[in-house]
Amino acid sequence: MRKIISLGGGEPEYRTPDHIVEAMKEALDEGRTHYGDFKHIPEFREAIASYYKRMGVKADPDFVIVTPGSTMGIYMALRVLVGLGNDIITMDPCFFAYRSTMRNIGCNPVRLYRYKDEGWGIHLEDLEETYTPKTKAILICSPDNPTGYVFGKEELKGIAEFAEEKDIMVISDDIYSEITYDGVQFTSIASIPNMRDRTVILNGLSKAYAMTGWRVGYVITPDEDLYNRFHDIQLATYLVLNAAVQRASVAALTGPQDQVREMVTGYEEKRRLVMDAYEEIPDVSFVKPKGAFYLFPDMSAYEKNSRKLVQYIRDEAGVAVTPGVLFGSNGEGHFRQAFAQSKEDLEEGIDRIKQALKKLKR
Repeated sequence: MRKIISLGGGEPEYRTPDHIVEAMKEALDEGRTHYGDFKHIPEFREAIASYYKRMGVKADPDFVIVTPGSTMGIYMALRVLVGLGNDIITMDPCFFAYRSTMRNIGCNPVRLYRYKDEGWGIHLEDLEETYTPKTKAILICSPDNPTGYVFGKEELKGIAEFAEEKDIMVISDDIYSEITYDGVQFTSIASIPNMRDRTVILNGLSKAYAMTGWRVGYVITPDEDLYNRFHDIQLATYLVLNAAVQRASVAALTGPQDQVREMVTGYEEKRRLVMDAYEEIPDVSFVKPKGAFYLFPDMSAYEKNSRKLVQYIRDEAGVAVTPGVLFGSNGEGHFRQAFAQSKEDLEEGIDRIKQALKKLKR
């Protein structure tokens, strides 16, 4: 039976850096196997705050919530800031877990169209059309999943002005903040004047440090009131992240960062490999990603909706990719192809896709 090559998921092939693993082992050897402080260890909260202070964000370690993965932070932010029956502005396309979480909570996503022919950017003037009297927040991700788009400072200023004018919050998912290319720099919207008090930051260690299985995320709230509301959810759900993982996470943020840079260099090389391969496939187009580790090619010339095309590729080629419609109606006709896997899997997987697509054109 032929091996299924998975190219759809955002799972880095790299090992977690050794010094992080060693810190975990040391913590276990020291007996750090108990609950610990329900606010989480101060060294970890201080390391998180320091990371954002270097970006010009006034981050208070006392207002940091540590979560079991960044997806828990998404849930908490939507529950606290939006809630049942209210509206939230979301990009289309956007990470599919946002909408599933919104369905679970009962809040309503209001679609903000993104322009593929402009690199998947937005038009700031479109924001006005998305606003309703029930709008409580706008959710952004930069670099984003699935397109790799990175918001520039002027766009962030425009979003900030809109949020301030409408008196709504911004939820900023920064999970790919360390993974950018071609000299593009990540900017936190919370660093823009007047936005610190209006921004809840979501982030984690999964992508930058190849720690997806460790399940370490965090939320930076702007004030004590919001911190307490998030903390109430923490105490009602997961209670506290285990102490040894927290010690390892301190090592990740405060230790050597050379392996992070090496991983990003590796992603950049694989990005080139993947783009070169898709340029050789007839009738396929794509936007060059500025960050993250996904390509979102337009496959609409193959005259199948994205779910059917993805199923055909799995059945015919033995390759798993993610249908674009999962990311929103604007993602129809596309699929998501990650380039976090090994070069060998990328080369073989895309070659299989290429051969399968040839059969559709006969």
